Amino acid sequence: MFKGLCRNGDNAGALRLLRNMESKAPFKPNVVIYSTLIDSLCKDQLLPQALGLFKEMKAKGILPNVVTYNTLIRGLCSLGWWDDAKDLLSEMSNNSIAPDIETYNTLIDMYCKEGNVNEARSIFQLMSEKGVLPDVITYSALLDGYCLRGEMAEAENLVDIMVKDGIAPNVVTFSTLINGYCKNKQVDKAMVMVEDMRFNGTHITPDVVTYTTLIDALCKENKFQLALQQFEEMKDRGVAPNVFTYSSLLDGLLKNAQVDRAISLRREMENNGVAPDIRTYNVIINGLYEAGRPAEAVQVFSSLVAKGLQPNVTTYTIMIKVLCRQGRLGDATELLKEMVDNGCSPDECTYNTIIKGFLNANDVAEALDYLHIMRSQGFAADDNTISSFLGLLANPHVNDADKALLQKYFLEHHGEDMRNDEANCD
Repeated sequence: MFKGLCRNGDNAGALRLLRNMESKAPFKPNVVIYSTLIDSLCKDQLLPQALGLFKEMKAKGILPNVVTYNTLIRGLCSLGWWDDAKDLLSEMSNNSIAPDIETYNTLIDMYCKEGNVNEARSIFQLMSEKGVLPDVITYSALLDGYCLRGEMAEAENLVDIMVKDGIAPNVVTFSTLINGYCKNKQVDKAMVMVEDMRFNGTHITPDVVTYTTLIDALCKENKFQLALQQFEEMKDRGVAPNVFTYSSLLDGLLKNAQVDRAISLRREMENNGVAPDIRTYNVIINGLYEAGRPAEAVQVFSSLVAKGLQPNVTTYTIMIKVLCRQGRLGDATELLKEMVDNGCSPDECTYNTIIKGFLNANDVAEALDYLHIMRSQGFAADDNTISSFLGLLANPHVNDADKALLQKYFLEHHGEDMRNDEANCD
């Protein structure tokens, strides 16, 4: 019953059953029941509740086992709570509970995502010393760490070691390596790797992640025809594109000013039962504007709520950019207020966008007001924004009063830097 409730996502029902069971002596929950509940709470990212239940079971004298610890460590790592995960590992060791392959795999993945590949490698070596043999998941996690750091030679060497150890690479292994090549501007190697997947004797079929990774990289490298070829190939091989595949292709089409073809692709996407998400619409709105069709961009933005989609910070920032470049600064200001009212907090990019909008209109006072707001929120102006401010000091169309405001601001916030620059010039 506990497993059934948890599988259906009914954590509240499972907790009620736990309390009911506790009241029905002589039936008492055991470590399996607690671990099942903790696992369900972790999967739903309800870590405080899971940790509370973990503390409760120990207080009742029910000793956690390796499964309990693995579940919590995995849950903590998924939220980036690295220190708490390390504390649990220490507790596990203090309680003489030996880590198993899942524990080591979780830790290696955690360290790699932190960028601490050396520590991950140490864990990898410790496994062997403890007699725990690494599996394909272990190798793939460590491989991802090397790829994230751009250490592709180390990644290739690890795959060779993996094969020598009798561990056959799977689609995740290949996809991880392909993603590494793509991130490190080695798209040609990525394309060769996709070919190797099909003809290396193991007949590993590239999946939607493999193809999407390659298509996205090709679009970013402006190799759009190759991206389309990969798109057609994946469909021919029975691999259904997902929302990320379509979004990457739409971005490529729109950046190449192929608006009508992009609209056709969006229709194909919907006809195939793939619902565009907010990321897709962000691509479409920005692409329509950059292609010189701002009215259509505004129209798409206005339709989002009716489609049941809530704009995110990227959506609002794109639209503020559109309105600013159209000279509709009043509408941009209103949209910023609407954004905040809807519970979406502006980020550094949002503020820099609206500030540059006012600077382009030579409205120094309003730009400085937003700069003060931005700084109060803990954000900083980017180099382009600062350069725009400095450029106005030499702009003959800016009046003396506004120049005085600019000079006052820079003396207050960048005075030391300016004085050092003057001294260096002298």
